[in-house]
This record gives sequence, structure tokens and C-alpha cells, in this order.
Amino acid sequence: MVYTLSTTIRVSKRTKDLLTKVLIKLENELGRRLDYDEVIRILVERSGIRNPELLLRLKEMSVSREIVEEAHKLLEETRFEERVFERRYGSRHKYSS
Repeated sequence: MVYTLSTTIRVSKRTKDLLTKVLIKLENELGRRLDYDEVIRILVERSGIRNPELLLRLKEMSVSREIVEEAHKLLEETRFEERVFERRYGSRHKYSS
């Protein structure tokens, strides 16, 4: 048996409408039914945060050259994904941030 923690979050009607539109697009993209929890998780995963430990080390400024190079690669991936996301979801993306 799997136990899950359930939490209620409040969102505006406009945000729920945007989330519903993204849910529909993701269902079409993935070819399966999704719930809001999965949609939020997918959006967070696609947001570009790949390695929070790396970001914390960068913040402390005690990083090696290899770490800086990896950070540049991740930044480029994030920028690419941002462009793909913006093309896919259009102007709604600008207002949802």
C-alpha cells in the first residue's frame, strides 16, 4: 500500500484555467491522462533546475573550472528548453512566470 500526503493549494481561476490548458497539451503530447499533480511536477522538472547542489556551490563561489563548465552547459540546456516551451505554449508562458 502506498501512502501519499495530500495538500490543498489555492490558485486563482485564471491560474487554474492556464494549468488546465497545459494539462490538455501535455496529455496530447504524452498520450495519457494526467492529473494536476503530475502537470505541476512536469512543469517544475522542465523549469531548468537540474542540479541544486551545483547551484549552491556556485553561489558560494568555491567552484572548480569543471563545475563552471558544467553550469554553462546546463544554462544552455535551460535556454533551449525555455525557447521550446515558449514556442509550444506561446504568450501564456510570459504571464505565468
